[in-house]
Formats: sequence, structure tokens, C-alpha cells
Amino acid sequence: MDFEALSKLTSKQRAFLTHYLGNGQDGTKAAIAAGYSDKAASKQAYTLLNNPNVQAAWKEMGEVTSSHHAIVTEIREQYAANIASIFEIQEFWTNLVRNNKDENGDYIKLDARIRASELLAKNMGMFVDKIEHSGKDGADLPCITLNFIKSDTTINNG
Repeated sequence: MDFEALSKLTSKQRAFLTHYLGNGQDGTKAAIAAGYSDKAASKQAYTLLNNPNVQAAWKEMGEVTSSHHAIVTEIREQYAANIASIFEIQEFWTNLVRNNKDENGDYIKLDARIRASELLAKNMGMFVDKIEHSGKDGADLPCITLNFIKSDTTINNG
């Protein structure tokens, strides 16, 4: 596709159309986001949406989107049978961990079983590599100083 209609738009018109399609088709918000003044945004959105060049570009973008969706769906359907799901992978790791022999009756090496258990545990979030502590919205947590008071009191257990 050569995007002939899209190439006829000004950069502001392209920005408007992108924001319009990306925000649930709210023309006023799209016009403001594209750089048109707040006061004239509603009128400008109406004008742009009735502009034949903008309408042609909108149609062009819609064709690209639906064609992209069709291609993604086709790829998914074509290759889904050949790609293991996360559940199949987890089942494979679990079988390695639980069984010390494979389907031929040969022993599975211990290091392979340990590695499978490690991968399964990582996948399930059992290992934490880094922990960050912060307050609400990433704010620093307050520092708390503990003061211990020395006491001369002794406890006699006897």
C-alpha cells in the first residue's frame, strides 16, 4: 500500500487523525492533542472530519489495520499447532522434575532435572532477583531510626 491519501495530509492533520483513531474517536481531544487551540478544537475537529483528504486517509488507515489483523490471525492459526503453549512448557518441566526416566526408560540426568525445576520455579515467580522498596508512586520511604535504651535491670531466673 502506498499511503497516497495519508501523504496528502499536513503533519497537523496526520497528528489529528492518529489521535482521533487512538483515543476512541473523540474529535475535540484529538484536535487539542494535535496542537489546535482549545477554544477552536471542537470546530476544527468537525472541519477535519469532513475534509475529503482526512476521510480518504482514515479509510486508508482502516484498510491497513484490518489487513494487518487478518495477517496476524492467519499467522497465529498457521503456526499455533507448532508452538508450545506456556502450559505445555510447564508440563514438560514438571515431568522432567518428577520422573527420573524418560519415555525410553533411560535415566534423566540429575542436572537436567534440577535445571527443569529451576526454570519452572522462575516461571512461577519463586525467585526474586531484585527488590525495590519505595513508597506510593515511587516516593522515598521515610527513614526510621531505632534508639535502644540501656537498662541496668537484670532478670533473675532463679
